[in-house]
Amino acid sequence: MNDLLPFRLDVSDGEVVVGDELPGRGPGFLFLHGLGSGRAGQKSETLLAHARATGRAFVRYDLRGHGASCGKVGRSTVSELIDDTVRTLERQGPTVVVGASLGGVVAAHTAARRPDLVAGLALIAPAFGLMSGLRQRLDPRGRMWTHEGHGFVVEERVLADAEKLNEAGLPQRILAPTLVAHGMADDVIPWRASARFFNALGAGRKDLWLVPGGDHRLAAEAPDLWRRLDALLDRA
Repeated sequence: MNDLLPFRLDVSDGEVVVGDELPGRGPGFLFLHGLGSGRAGQKSETLLAHARATGRAFVRYDLRGHGASCGKVGRSTVSELIDDTVRTLERQGPTVVVGASLGGVVAAHTAARRPDLVAGLALIAPAFGLMSGLRQRLDPRGRMWTHEGHGFVVEERVLADAEKLNEAGLPQRILAPTLVAHGMADDVIPWRASARFFNALGAGRKDLWLVPGGDHRLAAEAPDLWRRLDALLDRA
């Protein structure tokens, strides 16, 4: 079904992020992928199908350094990714933001910064703790490796930015209805990090799904994720 419309969003100094969108009623969904992935992954596709089935708007884009967007992995800071998400939401209006892994960290910071633009939040295996310990994850050549085995050099500006991000007070600042999902067999980010984050959430409506045997991607569980998210939003 060719109902997606391409878009390009100017972010800074002639640089752009590239994505596509499905028109529909709001609040729609915005999907933010993980490190080393792209906008059209398996979870994104199932959320797109869910949006189509429910008549909701849907937006996704390649994070800086990924796919067709500007930048390079290891050169783009998390703060820049958060800024890009805020710009996208200012274009869309209040939206349900869904973030996976690194995208979950970006989504959480965005919800705390601009609660007026985040109608709901879903964090899928969010990479909490990754940024504060990023320097310790590098190999002797200054490279970080993705879960899929891709290595890249991380520049000092990215490390310095990561170390300035404050995750300690982040959950208390999030007020939107929030679903947190994490696989208990995740070998990339410990599920206990999500449990601690969930317990500290300031949101009045929240749901924690710890998936027995679930891995970091939770791709097979995606359809159930969207049903749980809808149920949470309906209660709110």
